[in-house]
Amino acid sequence: MIEVMVSCNGRNQYPALIDPTDHRDGFVKPWFDLETVQRIAEDTQTDPGTFGNGFTDTVHVIPCPVEDQDRPLVLIVRWMYLDGEKHQEAVENVERNADGRYAVGEFGWCWYMLDEDQLCPVMPPAIPAQVKREILPPFPGQRTNG
Repeated sequence: MIEVMVSCNGRNQYPALIDPTDHRDGFVKPWFDLETVQRIAEDTQTDPGTFGNGFTDTVHVIPCPVEDQDRPLVLIVRWMYLDGEKHQEAVENVERNADGRYAVGEFGWCWYMLDEDQLCPVMPPAIPAQVKREILPPFPGQRTNG
């Protein structure tokens, strides 16, 4: 595992641990400490005011004592799933790993690693390159406009 900065929306950046060999289509699976998860929760809870609940997931950190330990419950609410066919997937309980870290959103949130010097995407989302398109000559016998 290596420590990097990650983002999934181009606005918010968070420190995380990643396994550089564990990636999909250029995206990484970050593992966050609890303090960072709380920052992610705060940030995601401001998004519905801007974008509406139907377009964003929110993270919630709920304190709850389990077996004499203060171990919070970390939930992701997918508001757009509440009334649809995927209503059973509307709430996800994010389990912590043995190191006490949480993989919030995993690959589904399209996290990408940021360059430490410039804080710009190193592994950005896969967006096809813009290709200059030339008008091809007509096929023999094809009518042209003009």
